[in-house]
Amino acid sequence: MLDLMRLFGQVVEEQSFTVVARKLGISQPAVSNQIRAFEEKLGVKLLYRKGKGFALTPEGETVYRHTLHMLDEWSELMREIGDSEILMSGKVHIGASHIPGEYLLPVYLSEFRKLYPEIKFKLSIGDSLEMAEKVLAHEVDFAVVGAIFDTEKLTSEFWMKDELGFVVSCQHPLSTSESIDLDSIKGDPMIIRETGSGHRRTFEEALAKRDLDLNDFNIALEVGSTESVKNAVRSGIGYSFLSKHALESCEKQGIKWAKVKGLNIERGFYLLTRRSKPLTVIAGECYRYLADQRPDKD
Repeated sequence: MLDLMRLFGQVVEEQSFTVVARKLGISQPAVSNQIRAFEEKLGVKLLYRKGKGFALTPEGETVYRHTLHMLDEWSELMREIGDSEILMSGKVHIGASHIPGEYLLPVYLSEFRKLYPEIKFKLSIGDSLEMAEKVLAHEVDFAVVGAIFDTEKLTSEFWMKDELGFVVSCQHPLSTSESIDLDSIKGDPMIIRETGSGHRRTFEEALAKRDLDLNDFNIALEVGSTESVKNAVRSGIGYSFLSKHALESCEKQGIKWAKVKGLNIERGFYLLTRRSKPLTVIAGECYRYLADQRPDKD
């Protein structure tokens, strides 16, 4: 019955039998048959056709409300008995934007695995928007991203602060400057992250506070990852703005960091989950472990 409830909840959330079938790797008729079996067990009609889609009957709305509650209760039960080594095994699939995925999570996941060595991880890395879409599509358990996504279906919890700073090659004429004037670099070649990245969104918001946008600058190269930005800066293509988390011992990497006068570029990293989908026992334990690593956590 629990599996039927989960399936029913997914169909209602996605508003599509076909989408749910594709995600579960089964046929659309199989999903329809299982929903019909659920209706027969309950003795009520849950859905009715409306246009090209469907809607909940009054009984369906009641069942859906209780389904969410009962799945939450089941998840909580599993958490409370989750100290069992048998339960604390399996795989956690985490989505992450580039900075947390490449520079922060590997360290924390290594420490977490010392507590639960039977747990395995899959880490998918992309821009923040892409990872939010993966959370929505049930393709990852949760994500760590550089932007807030508080919507009807997604919720974000602050995790860690980040700061972006000006970077150039150690051979660049500006590499000896301790502080950079923004107006003086507008005509110089700039390397920027791709649209959709939390990094780029944060940079554009900081520029907007100075009544500027990217059209005021000489964008020479747009790339899809932090490492690509670093390699382009090192090669002398131009300057960029990068996270401090990506630039520890940056001068050993051939890159010089400096502050820009009057341009404070800060953002947060956030733990991102679906509002209506309880995490599995092991994913929930991993999520709470990461949440407990916040610097301001007592």
